[in-house]
Amino acid sequence: MLDRDYNLFVGTYSDLDVLAHQPYAPIPGKGIYAMTLDRKGKLTLDNTYEALNPAVLIPHSNGRSIYAILETIIDEGDIFRYEIDADGSLSYCDQFRASGRSTCYLATAPNQDAAIVINYWDAIIDVVDVDGDGRLGEVRQSFKQYYRPQGQWRQVTDREDHWGNRQVGPHAHCAHFWHDWVFIPDLGENAIFQYRWDATAKQLVGETHIKFEAGSGPRHMAMHPGLDICYVSNELFNTVCVAELDASEPSVIKPRLIPIQYESTIDNRNNVSYVSEIKLSPDARFLYVSNRGDDSLAIFRVLEDGRLERSGRVSTGGKFPRHFAITPCGGAVIVANQDSGHLRVFARDIDTGALEMTKEIQDIPAPNYIRFHGA
Repeated sequence: MLDRDYNLFVGTYSDLDVLAHQPYAPIPGKGIYAMTLDRKGKLTLDNTYEALNPAVLIPHSNGRSIYAILETIIDEGDIFRYEIDADGSLSYCDQFRASGRSTCYLATAPNQDAAIVINYWDAIIDVVDVDGDGRLGEVRQSFKQYYRPQGQWRQVTDREDHWGNRQVGPHAHCAHFWHDWVFIPDLGENAIFQYRWDATAKQLVGETHIKFEAGSGPRHMAMHPGLDICYVSNELFNTVCVAELDASEPSVIKPRLIPIQYESTIDNRNNVSYVSEIKLSPDARFLYVSNRGDDSLAIFRVLEDGRLERSGRVSTGGKFPRHFAITPCGGAVIVANQDSGHLRVFARDIDTGALEMTKEIQDIPAPNYIRFHGA
């Protein structure tokens, strides 16, 4: 099934009462779970590391460090840095305090000396120094991202307010570097913000924003490795957008991301469902999108020009698939079914992109993120 054994790390929600959303997992998790997926597709739990709501796990390019982004709306978010030991275990190194709440993403600059930290709750963007070991240091820049005039938006007050009013104010979700630019999707503003990256000053310089359809809620992006194409998941409309990327006339301020195609990720648009993760296969021939509520993975074939063709859809075998990961060899997919409290393993056909659920299931409470070591 696989070319070798893989080490992986799984984030879980350990305190369900301090999140912007409301997981319905049977029990909370404890933090980060270190696991092994063997070449036959069997999961084994190796270690557990306690942490408050590690919601995103981002590796440093040195291959020795990993960042755990801790999510809470009660206070500013923390980012723990761990050293990955030779046996795949984690050793705590240090931590960084972000400027905003519900911290949800970190993107490292191309030369690895700076990182962008995204805070979902209040749409605060931090640009911070990064040293050679991956330690996050001085905050070089911090600002709130929005485009609506003051008085035409407001900050949600608590999570009950947030549940019913996710678009009354900005909610930044992630960040992606591309050439001299950075794209930051914002679910609340229905837009992707475009910045020029000043690598010398380590600053984001605002250029424009690309508006998406009202109510769509752009969430995450996947960048094609060989084409000037990216894919945007729209959380509230259950769609994926194909967008061309334009690097021409680099000194001119103009939109660098141009939507060219929209595809639904679910069969019945009337279902209550929310897109979550979006990923390309290792060979970039297929795109996968998870749907929370519809509890499915949508499968798309990537055509030669980067456009998408619907290829299939499979049940995730559990409730609320918040995240999934593809093995670096492409032979398997693991899905984190948050509200069922388990991981499901799927065999993946590399030629057709098709997924087949295996018998392997591992109980992990409130899983929210999966990261393969070295991926």
